[in-house]
Amino acid sequence: MKKMIRFLSVSAVLATAAAAHAQVYVEGAIAPLTLKDNEAPVFKAKPTVLTGIVGYEINPNVAVEGLLGLGLNKSAVTLGGVSTGVDAKISTSYGVFVKPKVMVSNEVELFARLGYANSKLKLSTSGASESETSGSFAYGLGGNYYLNKQTYLTATYMSLYSKEGMKATGLSFGVGYKF
Repeated sequence: MKKMIRFLSVSAVLATAAAAHAQVYVEGAIAPLTLKDNEAPVFKAKPTVLTGIVGYEINPNVAVEGLLGLGLNKSAVTLGGVSTGVDAKISTSYGVFVKPKVMVSNEVELFARLGYANSKLKLSTSGASESETSGSFAYGLGGNYYLNKQTYLTATYMSLYSKEGMKATGLSFGVGYKF
């Protein structure tokens, strides 16, 4: 019984300490992406996505995040540099990530994102359109520059989709706020 009481006491203290540190944050970013087919490297499109992230810091070096991306524009699909008359747009993306991170100075934080993202790609011409939703492993590397204890600028290279030869990658720039 004493072991159980000690275990519950230690668990309560650790949970309180973790909750005292836990912090919620939000980020908004613009992400110009490149859609590319690895099996046919001449296929290319460059749509832009507006991303929003809500994160929860579990401890100073690990966070969990949810991502929502909304397509801002469509891009002409080219084959070998020649326009095909087809437009590509990433309508929506959503995902979940684990974010290991480390502060390298008082202002600079480096991080990685590892998780799963689901994206809806829409291809359209003047008279028809087709869309497909698919998910894959997603990852990113980036950094935050803190303007103060709550506000920061962020930049991330993300691979949002990589499956069956098709890739969606890009560098995003944004701003974040810790509550």
